Amino acid sequence: MNLLPLLLSLFAAAPVETWECKDYAESGWNKIIVVATIDEDRTTGSIEVAGTAQATIYHVEGFNRRWDFGRKNGGGYSYSFLIKPDGTGLYYDFSQSDHAVRASMVMECRQRKS
Repeated sequence: MNLLPLLLSLFAAAPVETWECKDYAESGWNKIIVVATIDEDRTTGSIEVAGTAQATIYHVEGFNRRWDFGRKNGGGYSYSFLIKPDGTGLYYDFSQSDHAVRASMVMECRQRKS
């Protein structure tokens, strides 16, 4: 049994920010698609979709919050999720190419208050 994932989960930093995102066209906040967290160290976080969480690398790029995940064998990441200052969430899929011109999903996000 590999104990590394268990040990990492025990010592993982606690989230200091949580964002929830919905389809941009949806009027209410009843159908949350993505939950994005930022850990206390502000270099890691998570993206949760459909009950499955992905560990991420987190950073601020310009004014945008950015989560990268799905490490590629040759370096870089397969997926990125950005939240702009106005709450627009953008999901990018780089799994087939290193250059995505357009976001494959656009969402509306808000910071969850504790």
